Amino acid sequence: MTSPAKRSLVIQLLERFCAQNDLKLTSGDPHGHAGMVEDTSGKRWFFKGTRFDLNTLGASEIANDKAYAAKFLADNGVPIPASYLVQTSAIREDSSLFADSLEFSENTGYPLYLKPNIGQEGLDVVRVDTDQQLQAELGHLAAKHEQLLLQEGVAGQELRIVVLDDEILCAIERCPPQVTGDGVRDIGELLEGQPMVDRHDLRIESELFRQSLTIACIPAEGRQVAVLPVTNLSSGGSARFVTDDLSPDVGSIACKAVQTLGLRYAGVDLIIRDDVDHVSPAIVLEVNAAPGLSNLSRQGPKEAEIVERIYQKIFETAFLKDGVAQ
Repeated sequence: MTSPAKRSLVIQLLERFCAQNDLKLTSGDPHGHAGMVEDTSGKRWFFKGTRFDLNTLGASEIANDKAYAAKFLADNGVPIPASYLVQTSAIREDSSLFADSLEFSENTGYPLYLKPNIGQEGLDVVRVDTDQQLQAELGHLAAKHEQLLLQEGVAGQELRIVVLDDEILCAIERCPPQVTGDGVRDIGELLEGQPMVDRHDLRIESELFRQSLTIACIPAEGRQVAVLPVTNLSSGGSARFVTDDLSPDVGSIACKAVQTLGLRYAGVDLIIRDDVDHVSPAIVLEVNAAPGLSNLSRQGPKEAEIVERIYQKIFETAFLKDGVAQ
């Protein structure tokens, strides 16, 4: 029997919700990674992971494709970073096509972020700061992905805002995985206390090099050292709720991004710019049509309680009408 700790958070919360609302829940596997909810009339709703019957398939597919999503967002006045789509098959066949990416970098300036055009949880997202690094990373990632997206780096506070039917369910500030020096242990030893960070991730070396550090360096007591260029909680990042402090302007940008892509439920990743003189207070990085909240729930008891309330709202919207089973 699968232990509760190994079962998905969604299935655990759904079991309680369905029992309370005369709904039948059928799990597709012992872990609860997929399943079906059925009411007394026989109406069924399916889910997989955190993908519920709230968003249409077409809208979800567009959101999953970062380049398409960026085009539609930009066309509808949602601020996004400067972006360039790289077709890696062309690069594998003709290395001279690096020139197009280098031209984009010259026009945009460093830092840039290179990421798979279709991907989640910050996997294979790298920060590049030089032409040489850009060429090396393009060559490395071209062997693994059909399309890559090269984007302008924007300095500021990174947020994820979760939206359901134009209502902001929560806003969290996300920070990259980091270690705090104690003046005794080196970075490699400090990483042993970060189980979510893969010590073999090649991006760690690049991120430390950017800060003139190596994994053998001993940070001074209290010094915080970022070890990855991403803020994803699944990669060891941390988060704190900022919902109550969210400005209406930033919230409006998040809601407009979700509306533009034809979604009802989504997580909007954006950056509140350090450049306060810019025409827009925030810039949208991407829109996730199936935002996961389980890693946020693991941050602590307060976070777990808020996540449970959020899922309660999602389940009510997905499976109930006027407080009763549809």
